[in-house]
Amino acid sequence: MNKTAHLLRPSHLKILTTLGLIIASLMATPLKAQNPIPHLVFHVELSGSEAIPAVNTDAKGLITFIFTPDRTKVNVSGMLVKMDGAVTEAKIRLGITGQTGAVLLDFLPLINGRHVIGQLNVTPQLLQNLLINGVYADVRTTAHPNGEIRGQFVCETDQDFSCMLAGSEAEPPNNSTARAFGGIHYPLGAADVVYAFVVHGLSSAIISAGIYEGAVGQTGTLVSKISGFGNILQGLIQLDTVDPDFLLKCREGKYYIVIKTVNFPAGEIRGQVNHIGYFGSLAPINEVQQLPPPFPPSAAFGFSRSILNGTLDSLTTTIYVADILPTSVKIRIGNPNEVGTELLDMGFSTAPGLYAKKYKITAAQLTDFAQGRLFINVTSPTFPNGQIRGVMKNTLRKAYAFDLCGVQVVPPTNSNALGIAVASVDQANCYLNYKLIADGLAGAPVDAYFATAGFGANGTAFHSMPLTEPIIAGSHEIMAALGPIIENSGTYVLISTPGNLSGEIRGQVRRGFTCPEVVVATTELDKIDKVVVSPVPFKNVLNVAFESASDFEGRLVLRDILGVLAGTQSVQIVAGKQSLQLPTANLPKGIYSLSLEIPSQNASVLLKKVLRVE
Repeated sequence: MNKTAHLLRPSHLKILTTLGLIIASLMATPLKAQNPIPHLVFHVELSGSEAIPAVNTDAKGLITFIFTPDRTKVNVSGMLVKMDGAVTEAKIRLGITGQTGAVLLDFLPLINGRHVIGQLNVTPQLLQNLLINGVYADVRTTAHPNGEIRGQFVCETDQDFSCMLAGSEAEPPNNSTARAFGGIHYPLGAADVVYAFVVHGLSSAIISAGIYEGAVGQTGTLVSKISGFGNILQGLIQLDTVDPDFLLKCREGKYYIVIKTVNFPAGEIRGQVNHIGYFGSLAPINEVQQLPPPFPPSAAFGFSRSILNGTLDSLTTTIYVADILPTSVKIRIGNPNEVGTELLDMGFSTAPGLYAKKYKITAAQLTDFAQGRLFINVTSPTFPNGQIRGVMKNTLRKAYAFDLCGVQVVPPTNSNALGIAVASVDQANCYLNYKLIADGLAGAPVDAYFATAGFGANGTAFHSMPLTEPIIAGSHEIMAALGPIIENSGTYVLISTPGNLSGEIRGQVRRGFTCPEVVVATTELDKIDKVVVSPVPFKNVLNVAFESASDFEGRLVLRDILGVLAGTQSVQIVAGKQSLQLPTANLPKGIYSLSLEIPSQNASVLLKKVLRVE
C-alpha cells in the first residue's frame, strides 16, 4: 500500500504546496521561496572506470559548474586527487556516456596542483548540451596519456513530469469533454514523489485513478493508485513502494495516468506522463498569488507548463484553468509582489480553459524565466486586473560551491588537507543535496556533519554525513526555516579525523572560496619551525618570528574571516632566525588569519589565527 497524504511530514506539506494545494495558509510558502534566485548548477564525478577504455586507478575527481546569471561564463571549482601522473590535458567534451566527442572547453589553465578553480567564458552550446546529459570531463596524465579519469556532467535540478488527460487519449477513445492537467514532482534527494492534478468536467463520479505502465494506445499494469478531494487529485508516492526505475520510466514516457468513472469504468480521461526537461516549469495558478487576492474568494485554479526548446530561445507554454471564464490569459514579467509588464497574450483557448502557445524569448527573458520572474495572469469580467495568478516556478535549485580547510576550523588547524564541495536546496526549502571531495586528511574521517553557525563560531550539528573517501555524497530533509539560514552563510561542514577530533577541515556553505591551497610537495615552507606570532590580540602591528632552513622570497598575507585580503608584506627570507613585522593599523576589529606564502611555488602555510581589538 502506498503512503499518501494521511502520512505527511512537514516537508511533504511544503512540496504539495508548490504543486497546487488550494489551502491559502499553505500556498504562501512557495511564493517566499522564489527569492533568493535559483541557479544553473552541474557537477561531474570523475573516475577511471568511466574512461574509454577503463583505467585501473585510485584517482578521483569532482568538478562543479555554476553559470553566471547571463550564462556567458561558468564558475568552476573542483579537485583531482590520487592521480597516477602529472595532468597533461583537461578538457570538457561533447558526448554521452560511453562515447567520445569534440572539445568544448580547456580547463587545464584552472588546475593548480590538486585544485581546480576559476571562471571560463562559454557559448550557448555548453548549456544546450549539459541539459541533455551530453557533456563530459576528461583528464589525461603522463601515466595515462589516453585518459586517466572521466565523468558525465549531471544537472543539479529537481524533476517535474506533466500529464494532460482527455477522453480522446482513453482506451478506447471517447467523446468526454472532461480534462485534467498537472504532474508529478520529485525534489532531488527525496524518498517520495508528489502528484497534483486539477480535474474538471467529468461525466460522473470517480471510481478509481492511477498511474499505469504502458505505451500510448495500450492497456498497461497498475503502478500506483492516486487520490484526492474535490477537483484536485493530490498526494505522495513513496519510491520504495514502486519500481526502482520509477523516475527513469517517467523520464522515458513509459507511464500514463487514467481516471475511471461510473459512466466510463475503463477510463474516461487518460494522458501520458512526460518529462518537462531539466530546466522547465510546472506550477500552480491560483488566487493566493494574485495581488490583491480576489474577494470574495475564488474557486478558480489551474496549472501552467513551460518547456524550453533545444536552443534555449523559445518557450512552449500550456495553461489549463478550471472554474473561471477568462477574459484574457497573459504571461507577464515581474517579481511576486509586482504587477509586471506584459510579455505575451496567450490568445483564444483551444478548448474550454486550455491555452497553448510557442513563442520566442530573448536572452534577458530567459534570465527572467530562470530567476522566477515570469508569471501567468488570468483576468475575468469580475476581476479585470486578475483573478488568479501563477509564478512559472522552474526546476532549478539554490546552489552553493565552497571549500574546506584547516583555516576555517574553530580553532584553526595547520592541516594540509583541502576539500571542495557543492550543495543545493530546492526552492521549497525541503531538501539539501551535497557532494564533496577531500584530500590530504591526516587520517580516515571519524565524523563529518553539517552544522548551524556563522564564520568563526561552532554550532549545532543537524546532519551526519557518510564517512566515505575521498568523495562524500548524500541528501537530507530539512525544515523550511533552515533554507534561509543556509542561503545567508549560516551553516558549515566539518570533517574530523583521529588526530583532530574537534575538526581537521571545515567549510562555510556559501558561493565562494577562501582556503589557501597548501601544496603538499616539499617547499621551503616545510622547512620553517618555531613560529611565534605576537601580540595576541593585536592592534597596530603583528610581529612574526620563526626559523627557516633555506632562503626564499615570500609574503606575509593577512585575510579577514571572509577571506578578504586585509594586508600583505613582501619578505626576503635568509636561512636562520627571522623577525618580521606586518603593519595592521586602521583594520576593523575581528578575527584574521595570517599566512606565509611563496607565490612562485603556489605554496602557503597558515601561521596563526589572530584577533584584532580596538
